[in-house]
Amino acid sequence: MRILVLGGYGFIGSHICQQLKAEGHTIGIVDCYHQYYTFPDWEYHPVLNQRKSITGTDKEYIGQIENLQFMEQTFQDFKPDRVIHVATYPNARMVKRNVLDATNNMVTATAYILDLCVKHKVQKIVYASSSMVYGEFDNKIPDENVIPKPNTLYGSYKRQGEIMCKIWHREYGLDYVIMRPSALYGEKDTITRVISQMLKSVLTTGSMTVQGPDNKLDFSNVIDVARYFSLATTNEVTNETFNCTRGYGRKIVDAAEIIKSKLGTGTIITKPHDTFYPNRDTLNSDKAKSMFNFNPQIDIEEGIPNYINWFMKQPFYFENLKINKRFPLGTTI
Repeated sequence: MRILVLGGYGFIGSHICQQLKAEGHTIGIVDCYHQYYTFPDWEYHPVLNQRKSITGTDKEYIGQIENLQFMEQTFQDFKPDRVIHVATYPNARMVKRNVLDATNNMVTATAYILDLCVKHKVQKIVYASSSMVYGEFDNKIPDENVIPKPNTLYGSYKRQGEIMCKIWHREYGLDYVIMRPSALYGEKDTITRVISQMLKSVLTTGSMTVQGPDNKLDFSNVIDVARYFSLATTNEVTNETFNCTRGYGRKIVDAAEIIKSKLGTGTIITKPHDTFYPNRDTLNSDKAKSMFNFNPQIDIEEGIPNYINWFMKQPFYFENLKINKRFPLGTTI
């Protein structure tokens, strides 16, 4: 199968490509090396090289998905059977800081892509949405029947992308699958998300801050989420929406305690919940587990130590961050 992965050198995209290539598919990657005005060169470029090394891509197309002429040429050349759209801003704060660029990336470019899928007779598009479409969980465990009520611009743009997929299906017959991951973490990520930020903090300052000690997140390892996406792409399920998480909400402070335990150091500072983000928790991912016959395997007790060991092998962190001398490059836990 010829599969075009938009954002294929990103965190989740590279792991999806690795999985699909292992299954024998022909992989095309579109990427523009977007650092979202956030990732420093010293971190982004070596992480990018590691991501590239695992993809096994057959053809790469370097350019912006917002460039319609470039995307037209890409579709003409690669002739994809199926498309995975994970070329998107990584989180809500980045969207807030860069509203116009994010609008073009998350809304305008999605319209371009859907039109091109119709024009080039793509069998199915797999669209990366987010648990942020739900807004406040209100101490519930949402399944896909819960009506989304996003309360961030990021969540609203993800929801708009979902609606657009359904409109293009109704008006043009384009089949889709919508995927809603949550609280991603894992190897080859930049210092962006909760677990990576806590690890950096404890290694450089000796402490880590947990905003909302009783708040929970459905921490999902990128390897498991990539497997969800590969199954959604290659099987014949169409026109469905799936939560795709571990399905087990954990207190953020639990993740901090694992980091502290594995390193043998670290003061945990607790503060009130950051009200910019909705209160989240477990997502009900039973639908995906059943229809894809897949059960994610990696809990944070395994995934966090794996991430720490990866982090400790990266010389660029030790060259650019003031890491506690107790932990030299190559430390294993």
